[in-house]
Amino acid sequence: MAITGSAGLAVPTLSSTTTIGPDGAPSTERHAKVLQLGFAMECSVPYLQSFVRDVGWGAPFSHIIPLVEVSVQKPFGRNRGPTAGTINPGVVIPGKTIQFGIEAVVPVNGRNGSKSGVLMQLHFFLDDLFPKGLGRPLFAD
Repeated sequence: MAITGSAGLAVPTLSSTTTIGPDGAPSTERHAKVLQLGFAMECSVPYLQSFVRDVGWGAPFSHIIPLVEVSVQKPFGRNRGPTAGTINPGVVIPGKTIQFGIEAVVPVNGRNGSKSGVLMQLHFFLDDLFPKGLGRPLFAD
């Protein structure tokens, strides 16, 4: 089991932006400082089966890594607003030269909309695909 976290602060360079609409009326958008928090929990089934206890799961379940990611943004300061964020449960299936992942994207509240979505990733490990070309240092001592 692994748990990771992150915290950040987004500070805009301008406190507001004013634009002129097609009708000639000015419109001002205020920019807030935003506290960004996130964490992820994952459990490696390959590690569990190899080093802790073989639970007897066969392929493809013996190769998956279930995970849950949470991302939250909270505006604060003069232009504060409601908290927004998503909870993303999913799985990652690693391989020797490629990795595939899929997650549901579920809004925490109505600030991110009311519909869920899907996030998919496909990673190619280029140093494993091309070990003689990309798997060595670019500059030798």
